[in-house]
Amino acid sequence: MKDRYSTLGLDTAWQRFGAATDGRHSTFDERLRALETAAAGLNLTAESVHLAAELAALEPALETDERLALIVLVLISLVALQEGSTRFPVTGPLSVAPMRRLLGSLCTSGDIAQIATSIDNLLTSNRARNLIAQKEDEYKPLLYIAPYIVNHRIFHCELELANQLARLMTIGADEVIDPEKLKRALQDVVARPVIVQGKQIVMSDEQCRVVAASARAGLTVISGGPGTGKTSIIVSIMRLLVRLGVDASEIALTAPTGKAAYRMGECVNQSLTQIQPRDGVDQLLVDAHLEPTTVHRLLAYSPDSGRFRHHRNNPLVARVVIVDEGSMLDVSLMERLTNAIRPGSRLILLGDANQLPSVAAGSVFRDLVSGPDASGPLAAMSTRLNVNHRMTTESVAGQSILHAARLINEGDCSLFDALDESNRPIVSHRSSPDELTFAGVEFIATAPRELGPFLDRWYPARVRAPEIADLVEHTYVEHDGRFDEADCGCLRRLFALAGRSRILCVTRVFETGADRINARLHSRAAESAGLAEDRSASVVGEPLIVLRNDYERGLFNGDNGIRLWVRRGNGSRAPMAVFARGDNFVAFRFEALREFVELSYAMTVHKAQGSEFDSIAIVLPEKPIAVLTRELLYTALSRARTSVVIVGNEPTLNNAIASRVERFSGLAERLRLALGGG
Repeated sequence: MKDRYSTLGLDTAWQRFGAATDGRHSTFDERLRALETAAAGLNLTAESVHLAAELAALEPALETDERLALIVLVLISLVALQEGSTRFPVTGPLSVAPMRRLLGSLCTSGDIAQIATSIDNLLTSNRARNLIAQKEDEYKPLLYIAPYIVNHRIFHCELELANQLARLMTIGADEVIDPEKLKRALQDVVARPVIVQGKQIVMSDEQCRVVAASARAGLTVISGGPGTGKTSIIVSIMRLLVRLGVDASEIALTAPTGKAAYRMGECVNQSLTQIQPRDGVDQLLVDAHLEPTTVHRLLAYSPDSGRFRHHRNNPLVARVVIVDEGSMLDVSLMERLTNAIRPGSRLILLGDANQLPSVAAGSVFRDLVSGPDASGPLAAMSTRLNVNHRMTTESVAGQSILHAARLINEGDCSLFDALDESNRPIVSHRSSPDELTFAGVEFIATAPRELGPFLDRWYPARVRAPEIADLVEHTYVEHDGRFDEADCGCLRRLFALAGRSRILCVTRVFETGADRINARLHSRAAESAGLAEDRSASVVGEPLIVLRNDYERGLFNGDNGIRLWVRRGNGSRAPMAVFARGDNFVAFRFEALREFVELSYAMTVHKAQGSEFDSIAIVLPEKPIAVLTRELLYTALSRARTSVVIVGNEPTLNNAIASRVERFSGLAERLRLALGGG
């Protein structure tokens, strides 16, 4: 490590410490190198250890063992952020299990007790005062508020978010809706239902209560699992608010990802056009052509400056902001959003509190959804939808998926023994991939090294079915950046077919990860096309996903595309990356997009949030890992409509069902204080 710093040509704190120890740093250096290795197992880089060592060197009076404990404490704060916690217990009874877990990963068994004691002494004696503040208004990189260690920036972000949420929850007298006017408007919405395939989508009493509550409050949080009618509620809220005087153009629809925003818009606009009888008020919503955007686009994020154009001093014009897939919002982005909402406006969050929380720090949505026994302002503004409307209309296959998702969410490990109302097994065991029917929930006991037969079954059945193969071989002609109606019809069909199925993985790495499975299916596609595997990063017909926002081309993280044969005008055909764009499609030279896209036969469950598929396969790792939890399994299953194939072993699956995401957050506590509670 010393050598790495010397290459910087700087007199660093690490070098000064090395010189001051008179050559006694060799054992210390070895222990830091061991930390580098251990940190990798917690998704931290070696540079994180270097950073921790530099920060610890701000305390020159510490003894060597104390310094090592301080470095470990800094690493713990970084791991906590990496895992999504906004604070982490490091002292007292609450810290025993969490600290044992992290210290067990970072330190040798002989060091754990000593380092834990040294951390406790450092904090209780305030011997790291140059690095760790113990008062909220004292700015240092870290903040210790017993029993938690907190990143100071995240602490103030969470504090500001709590204040903004409290502001939204405080409704002024001039903003209170007349109860009779609200009742008449809601009755009118109910009297004009959405018609789907000749059937009326009638709002339940539970849904009516939620919709009415959203009109009375400045902040509304609605949580519901698959099939509880969240999309119907979004449409009904919009229709109700327009009847209460909100201009349709003042409603903003948004979601954390481009994929979730697109799906939100597709569902909302389809529902609006199927209202019968549709009156002039509903027509205003149809004519407004509201297009959901990502939260970053809504706030006009500039990648060049790293800033948002909309904030407290330049708020959004929208009087109503409706956010779908709210569980994906992290504390920083949520703070930016609430800061940009003008006083007197409404924020409505919808999502599923049982799904995975955001990738970044915070579990905002879960913190805001109150439990069944809660009371007070927090309980008044949050609602859980419990009635599942799909159970009576969907197939037996769909019902088995919902049953399995419920059992997993409840932590019930008797999944393989469970029966539905008709005494049919919820999960069907298959002894080989050839037995798969792709209906309901099926399980194949397969080791990672034996995935080949399953992928051989999945590829022709779900990736390259005959109709998909025919559409892939077609040459699509682009004129002036558009395709004619005939080609658009074929492209819509192809994208619908290709988007029906996906393999979901727990991680990107390992034999069971998305990267390896994508590589294996790419080899299969290259072989089928008569190409050498290494001749192309993508073969015509392969699915693509955008990795990060490309503002120049109008492509956004999570957008799905397909590599197809495209001819521009009278030119020769060439393989291009094709993406949906409004009512048409756009094509780009694949070489220009290499750094922005990757194959998407398989993706992580995190990446799949906000998506829906007819059929999914969940590939489990061989052994339990920290990120494999019941929330991850529940999120994966709730992506599927008709088919789930679980590939792995029963012990790993049962361990995941028994494990929960553990995040430490101070938002709910801060919000209660901001509202004047204890």
